[in-house]
Amino acid sequence: MLRHRGHRLRFEAKRANLSGLLRERFVEVPPDDATRQWIDDAIDRPNKALALAARAVARTMLSDYDANALAGTHDMRVVGTGQLERLLAATKLSKGGRLLDVGAGDGHVTAELAPLFDAVETTELSKGMAKRLREKGYLCHEKDLVHDRLIDVAPFDAIALLNVIDRTSHPISLLENLRDLMAPGAWLLIATPLPLAPHVHVGPATVDPEEMLPIDRRSWEHAASTLESDLLRPLGYDVRSLSRVPYLCRGGKRQPVVQLDDALFLCTRA
Repeated sequence: MLRHRGHRLRFEAKRANLSGLLRERFVEVPPDDATRQWIDDAIDRPNKALALAARAVARTMLSDYDANALAGTHDMRVVGTGQLERLLAATKLSKGGRLLDVGAGDGHVTAELAPLFDAVETTELSKGMAKRLREKGYLCHEKDLVHDRLIDVAPFDAIALLNVIDRTSHPISLLENLRDLMAPGAWLLIATPLPLAPHVHVGPATVDPEEMLPIDRRSWEHAASTLESDLLRPLGYDVRSLSRVPYLCRGGKRQPVVQLDDALFLCTRA
């Protein structure tokens, strides 16, 4: 376990608590300097009190995503360029080609993925976040891939679905539909914090999803194993690797780094 500036960053797992498949395919992503630098920057430059106050007011009228887009308070880190490159090498999967980042937020995480690809497209339902993505130069489809199709778009070589399945109303349908967007040999990168706490932001309200994910609260390892066996495998995904990474969000002066514990599944179509 890495400790940096008072934060415990978990990259390891208790392999004995993983299923047999995931025990063999767990790949420990080493902590990198970029993660340390992100934490240093968040501590040195937390979100300003005025921005957080504006977000709090906006949340009384808008969704959490639109409020963050309006206030500019959505900076986060999941996986870095070098870490993803290491995972691809370990699983013998290819970089390059076209990436689709689903639910890309304001593009902070997209920017870490982009250097490994020739072209990047995104999807985002928050108009404020979509605007920020376009300002950063990313093509953004304002479509819900549960109900809408990307028309006249060729299949993608890679798809990122980072911290989305626990915040969408139809996670199972979304995962089903993403298979049709994958070119032969393509891979899907899924991140989700464990233990799961699914909920959906609808305007200023929070509601339960319509499709429920399999939840296992015994441990991080048991939860990851249950997702693989009860969700991903039945949907036709082969988990090529599982990793544990800290999900970091920039906070305010009192708590400059907000941290969750992500599972990172690198999958291909079975």
